[in-house]
Amino acid sequence: MSEIYTSVISYRFLEGREHDVNNIERSFGTIGAFFSGNAGYINFHAYRSYRADSDIIFWYSSRDPDLMILAKDKIQAIMRKFAVSSYSSISVYDESPYNAMNKKLEDSLKLPPLNYFVAYPMSKDPEWYLLDFDTRKEIMHEHIRMALDHPDQRGIRSYTTYSFGIGDQEFVVLYEIPDIAAWSRVTEKLREARARKWIVKETPILLGRLVDVSSSVSFLF
Repeated sequence: MSEIYTSVISYRFLEGREHDVNNIERSFGTIGAFFSGNAGYINFHAYRSYRADSDIIFWYSSRDPDLMILAKDKIQAIMRKFAVSSYSSISVYDESPYNAMNKKLEDSLKLPPLNYFVAYPMSKDPEWYLLDFDTRKEIMHEHIRMALDHPDQRGIRSYTTYSFGIGDQEFVVLYEIPDIAAWSRVTEKLREARARKWIVKETPILLGRLVDVSSSVSFLF
């Protein structure tokens, strides 16, 4: 089994509850302890959301799909006291059919996290899948080369995850980034890639700033 399951969940604080600092601090500590105390989880990170419709983003991964349900239930049970879920996804992180990986899937996931996180669902036009494989591979290689050749791509970690038949989209694309403006410039350049022709959905886009759940209240309020 090579694939890894990964989830992104965002929450919006209920009106008036965002100031319940002590309760939120204890709750975040409980969530952090849950993940750090279970070796079955490959990564767990929390982010302060830049979107107006969410306040906190959680991202976590495991090779065991049952642990993904357990984590979702644990987070939901704790967060529902003062927040409501505004977005969630589950997807499968696996090797790309177009680009061979020279490392284990979990290697990047286990690195110290970068300051910023981007996540969004994506789907492609059905016509994309009617192209022969070699044509699709050529188009995707062009896209990858454009990204790698961009002067602002240094340090960006990308994770293309798959959700065919298990989510409301075909992919969930995840990025850890060191700089927001540099990331935006790379993304703008990639609008010129031929692969853009078949993209039909890329919303909502989540953007978050890394926080430490053991001391996140100082950042949140």
